[in-house]
Amino acid sequence: MILFTWVWVNRLEPPTVESTAGISGTAPSTTATSAAPDDTTAEGDQTETPEDTTPTTVLPPEIEVYLTNLEEDKATLAALVEELNAVNDDWENRDQTGVTFGDTEAAMVAASERAVVFSEAVELHRPPEDVAGLTEAHQRVYESAAAVAEAAANSLAGLRAPDTGELRRAAVVEFRAAAASFEQQVDQISEIVLQGFGAG
Repeated sequence: MILFTWVWVNRLEPPTVESTAGISGTAPSTTATSAAPDDTTAEGDQTETPEDTTPTTVLPPEIEVYLTNLEEDKATLAALVEELNAVNDDWENRDQTGVTFGDTEAAMVAASERAVVFSEAVELHRPPEDVAGLTEAHQRVYESAAAVAEAAANSLAGLRAPDTGELRRAAVVEFRAAAASFEQQVDQISEIVLQGFGAG
């Protein structure tokens, strides 16, 4: 009987031993590795320039044509000033340039005629009447253009005068001043137009 009991006990499976962690109820320790934040800044990135949101002023077609005509007049006058200055300088330095009186006279006649055509073209422009102050400003532009033509004619008369060049030199100075005044008056007209349409 004793032998039978010993054999039966030893044949039983050994009891399962729970781990210490399971007995104590403490969860196994785990070490979490936090990922490094992504670097979202690409190399060479530059700050973008904000777009220009300035509103564009749209002018009526008749005013656009008027302003375009005046800008063309400015370009015509600039070429005329350059031409008359060159003719006058060549005559002043005729000992070096070798220019003759006949050549200088013909060149000044041509410049004087072009100045008249320029003045008449300015007079033909009709400023729009719905812009305050534009009619008066255009009158000042025309007066400057007429002064250009008059000074060019006086330069020719000064060349033909029997003096030693004083009249011609004075007339050329007046011509340059009238041309500068014309450009200033045209610029003022542009400002008046822009202010009239809320862009000033």
